Amino acid sequence: MVCDLQGIFACVVQIGYKQNSIENKLRRILYLEAPLAEEFILHRAHHHHTVSSGQKLLILGAGPKGIAIAARRAALDLLGHPVPELEIIDRLGVAAHWTGQFGFTDGLQRLGTRPEKDVGFPYASTCWDRFNKAVDKKMLLLSWHSYLIDISRYSDWVDRGRINPTHGEWSEYIRWVADKVGAPVLKAELREISTTEDNQHWRLTCQSVGEEDTLTLEGDGLLMTGPGTPLTIPGQPASHPRVMNGENFWLHIEDFAELRRTVKKPLNIGVIGVGETAAAVVVALADVLRDAAYIEVISPFGVIYSRDEGFEENRLFSDPDGRLSSLYGDHKHKFSWLRLSEEDRREFLRRTDRSVFSRQAMDVINRARNVNSVVGTGVSMAVSETQVFVDIKYGDTTERDVYDYVIVAIGFDPLWFTRLLDSRTYSRLSDATHSLDRRTVELGIDTDLSLKGFAPRLHLPMLAGVAQGPGFPNLSCLGLLSDRVLLSYGATSRG
Repeated sequence: MVCDLQGIFACVVQIGYKQNSIENKLRRILYLEAPLAEEFILHRAHHHHTVSSGQKLLILGAGPKGIAIAARRAALDLLGHPVPELEIIDRLGVAAHWTGQFGFTDGLQRLGTRPEKDVGFPYASTCWDRFNKAVDKKMLLLSWHSYLIDISRYSDWVDRGRINPTHGEWSEYIRWVADKVGAPVLKAELREISTTEDNQHWRLTCQSVGEEDTLTLEGDGLLMTGPGTPLTIPGQPASHPRVMNGENFWLHIEDFAELRRTVKKPLNIGVIGVGETAAAVVVALADVLRDAAYIEVISPFGVIYSRDEGFEENRLFSDPDGRLSSLYGDHKHKFSWLRLSEEDRREFLRRTDRSVFSRQAMDVINRARNVNSVVGTGVSMAVSETQVFVDIKYGDTTERDVYDYVIVAIGFDPLWFTRLLDSRTYSRLSDATHSLDRRTVELGIDTDLSLKGFAPRLHLPMLAGVAQGPGFPNLSCLGLLSDRVLLSYGATSRG
């Protein structure tokens, strides 16, 4: 039946009978007859029937955020909504940085977010009028649960206690979604970012992987994803065998495993940082070195704090606008992210996301007798061939500690891309953000996660936490993130 309907559909298109009513009816029949898991694959075969909004969105990075937007776009397209053209640029391909082959992780660390918070979460669309539920149902076809069913591992996952997947397993899920929706991913290296003379379009100069020729892409908007480049401290060498960061540490796991077998006395290792990257590094070191190392976490708080994960905290990640509060009764005071002061929002982020270790990381660390914290902030560094010297400041006192190895895991620079801007665009962006002042940028993020007062649209979800909600910089509300972004490109309801 499906094959016959596909043939009818193709014939209708060939003879030029493209009236929306008949075409959409055929589509609906075709997709209802098809197995649900294959609905998006069928759509790929007919993607040239997309109702375009006449705009184009460029996304740098084919990780969870980029693929979630591609998935949402495909769901809207299936329902006949106007959608923008999409181009995703990534040098390494889909979810590459989650595999463990290119740094940032070894692929074996557990996902810090529940996997149910997948590309469609929170499945509570409110911006597509009477099609809201239909969009959410389409996205369920691309959920974590649907993926596990598709690979025959759902019951196994449930029976094992619904444990969080490893980063490598999460990358396989994201690649599965990308394949289902035919995500338009271009494997290319970004060389320069500029804007057209009328400041209405972005212009990206790229070099395709494995080719010498460059190509130019233009779009109405640009969305930056990914963590950015590792932050450093003064004196930190660009390259040294005993100094690593949150990106390249993972490429040396085997080296540490070898050290465990060869060292005569325990190593002294310092980890600078108190966020999730530092937590993952400490867990990996404790696992691979065991009693062959003493690991010190250099913390400005003097202790390692664990993440708060109660309902009140989680709700703000999933529903920063407070739109779902009506489900629990008619509250006189609707709670939302922007009801909090800037000071309280920043404190919330510090306690729940940026300066804490996850509970699962703490479970490992609490059992590791060779891990402890050192109070202070690593303010500078010096190195010799065999040692690393870290100046640690607390209050008015600065002391120098000596380590065999140091991993600087203080975060990543979300404005890394500014180094690729041409001089005119850099000057314009600098003028609009008080010389790229981070606080100015954070407070200037609009509801669609773009920078207010700057054209063309520049979406910066990694910096949207303070102004729009704590879930946007991470994986906590990929579905809401996609809605916010796509709504600004004419993907509005036709009903």
